[in-house]
Amino acid sequence: MEPGIARRCARALVVTGIALLLTVGAAAPAAGRPAQSPTVDIQSAAGLAPDGSSLTVQVLASCPERWSVVEAVVGVLQGQVSGQASFPLTCIGSIRMFTVTVPATGGSFQLGTAQANASVLIKRGNTQRAQDAQSLGVQPTVLAELAETAQLESGGGAVTIAVTVACPVGVNALESSVSVSQQGLTSGGGSYLPVCDGSPHTFTVRVTAFQGVYRVGTAQALTFAVVELGGVGFYGIDDGSIQIVS
Repeated sequence: MEPGIARRCARALVVTGIALLLTVGAAAPAAGRPAQSPTVDIQSAAGLAPDGSSLTVQVLASCPERWSVVEAVVGVLQGQVSGQASFPLTCIGSIRMFTVTVPATGGSFQLGTAQANASVLIKRGNTQRAQDAQSLGVQPTVLAELAETAQLESGGGAVTIAVTVACPVGVNALESSVSVSQQGLTSGGGSYLPVCDGSPHTFTVRVTAFQGVYRVGTAQALTFAVVELGGVGFYGIDDGSIQIVS
């Protein structure tokens, strides 16, 4: 997977993780006493890389101040495929969220369910360990990336822009969109249908102006790459500044 694509993926998992972290914080004792033992809590949803090469798992973890972390790891098992990855826990006495990418060994991960376990081992003279196990719902990750330039067409009545999308096998691709606006005066939209086979595909999308006329120069672009699984929609989003060229 291209690094640029991965950098721009949009995840519902992140929003869910933040909400869970806030919930944990709200439930903490009012006195705010620092933790005296390590904790680890695996969240129940995981994101599947489009090519199945990894799962992204979110973990809440903490350990008391002045302790040293010996290990902080997450393992995933799905049939004959497994994987393990560490995460950068430091002992500051408060709970933090970690997003852990677990690479697959022995095959590729798939949509469905998987089993995860996490372990935190800390040391300060003696050692203490915290463990958690969780059944994961494996959800699709949709990756999208817009090109940095768009081609002026039809005397400014449209532009064409490339968008690269990757999504896992097993999801249903839905009509997806690209919009381009310029200086608050010109705007337009176009559509495309992703191909979900685990590999990135690049589409050249014609964006027709429905207000104003496009000109050579800076513009803003936005794409939503949309898929569906079990009646639930998942999105890959990219947006940013582009250059319209003649």
